[in-house]
Amino acid sequence: MKVFFWGLLIAGLAWIAYSGMLAAFSYVAVNNAVHEIVSRDGVETIPSRELKARVMTAANEAGVPLSEKDVRIVNTDRIVNVEVVWTVPLVVVNGDAVVAVPLAVRRKSGRP
Repeated sequence: MKVFFWGLLIAGLAWIAYSGMLAAFSYVAVNNAVHEIVSRDGVETIPSRELKARVMTAANEAGVPLSEKDVRIVNTDRIVNVEVVWTVPLVVVNGDAVVAVPLAVRRKSGRP
C-alpha cells in the first residue's frame, strides 16, 4: 500500500511539474512574440488587423494556438496597446478543458 501511495504521489508531482513547465513555456513564447512585434519602430503606423495577424502567427509558430478572441489590439494616435489572454488546459475530459491556467500578456508601445 505504501508503494502505491508513493507511486501516486510521484506521478502527481510529475504531472504538476509538467503542467507548470507547459504553462511557463506558453507564457514565454507569447511574451517574446508580442515584445518582438511591439518593440519595432513604426509599429504605430501598422493597422490593428495586421498587428493582430502578426501576433497570432508568431504565437502559432511558437506552438501556442491563439484565436481571434484571444488577441486585442487598440491602436490610438501614437500608442499601441496589445493584450493577449489565453488559457493552458491542464485536465481535458472528452475534449473539454476541465482545469485550465489563465495567462495574459499586456504590452504598450509608442511615444506619447
